[in-house]
Amino acid sequence: MTTIIAHIEIHEGKEKKWEAIMQDMVGRTFTEETGVLRYEYFKGQKPNFYYCLLSFEDKWAFYRHQNSDHHEGHDFADVLKSISLEYLDPVEDANPLPHTEDPALTDDMNEGMRKAQKLYPTDLASWWTGRK
Repeated sequence: MTTIIAHIEIHEGKEKKWEAIMQDMVGRTFTEETGVLRYEYFKGQKPNFYYCLLSFEDKWAFYRHQNSDHHEGHDFADVLKSISLEYLDPVEDANPLPHTEDPALTDDMNEGMRKAQKLYPTDLASWWTGRK
């Protein structure tokens, strides 16, 4: 499983466009993709800051999401000022999601998966090791 929180800052004045993109992304993600457990957007307290909670059955579902036509079809450069991805791991018995894992690429995986692996490598915090 892969769970991520995206920390997003958008350009001032682009709130309406950003939220329209997010509405389209959420609708199409749940309609067109498999392996999506959570895909939720939030406005932060600071102006122009948003957050996205994404959770997928595995990192391959996340990579398929990143490579999807609806993800690639938006002009994110026009609205995004910055974005950073933070991988999360659920606390045992305090969250129903499975643990975030980082399985290795296999020889049969296509170029899209290999590209996504380079762009979005799973970052498992060392202090999670052995903790449930």
